[in-house]
Amino acid sequence: MVVWRTTSTFRSHKAVLPKVNKPMWKCSQVATQRDRRGQKNFDWKEDKVICSGWLNVSKDPINGANQSRSTFWSRVHAFFEEHKQTAAVRTESSIMHRWLTIQSQVNKYCCCYDKIERRNQSGQTIQDKISEASKLYQELDNDNKSFTLIHCWNILKEEDKWKTKRIELAEMEKLSNKKKQKSRPRDTEGTNNDEDAAKEVAPETEASKRPPGVKKAKEALRRGNGGDACMEALDKMWSKKEALDKEKEKAKEERFLVALEIEKRRVSIDEKKAEAELIKEEKEIMSIDMTSLTPLQRQYYETMQQKIVARRLAN
Repeated sequence: MVVWRTTSTFRSHKAVLPKVNKPMWKCSQVATQRDRRGQKNFDWKEDKVICSGWLNVSKDPINGANQSRSTFWSRVHAFFEEHKQTAAVRTESSIMHRWLTIQSQVNKYCCCYDKIERRNQSGQTIQDKISEASKLYQELDNDNKSFTLIHCWNILKEEDKWKTKRIELAEMEKLSNKKKQKSRPRDTEGTNNDEDAAKEVAPETEASKRPPGVKKAKEALRRGNGGDACMEALDKMWSKKEALDKEKEKAKEERFLVALEIEKRRVSIDEKKAEAELIKEEKEIMSIDMTSLTPLQRQYYETMQQKIVARRLAN
């Protein structure tokens, strides 16, 4: 991507204005507002450093898959502070949230670009595909906003770590959609059961549709009026309550089984990802060129290689 830079060659002139005595608190308030506005938005230079930092820390062959979230973003922040080209002061939290924004928008743009590539139009250049993908992105955006992170896309698009991250994001979206789809049939089933129950009750007489309440039945039994009828009504109510409790318990078990299945899939995906990352890290360690290493570094990698071989032979 070509970045045009302009250099100012003219001199700025300050107009001489009469002094106006303003309260000190207003002056400080204006200065604070200017500072906040100056630190509000990330520019393209900072975005590129954040992307490079995320890739650098993620591809660490030693600690890439064995670090907590806080450690990971602490290292990304340190990378940003070391390589930034601006004077802006950014916190670890602001860098993490900026990356989440970059991740979401670049992932959507990648989907648009993939869709354009699948059209396989003859005579289309890369710049044409980029232009078409940008138009598609703006059309699909809820706020009709254009894609402004092409510099981040250029850094991430060919990286294996980013491709793996996109697969992970797609899996998470699939699981989310499955949860929504599985919650709807239960609602429909419950509605159908209610309709069937209503059809079965319809042929009955108006009096049998709604039996007397517990209090009325007990009162009638106490007075001795229609004792058999009251006992029969109580039995019906109790049977109905037992059936309702069974239905609730069954629905509870179904929800538990669905949640258990989702958790099993999540664990399986995590295990596969961890195994893939481990294999990649081991491959990098086993294929490292030791001719340019110091004796201490060579000893370290030889030890790591021996451990890898021993672990694989044991399996």
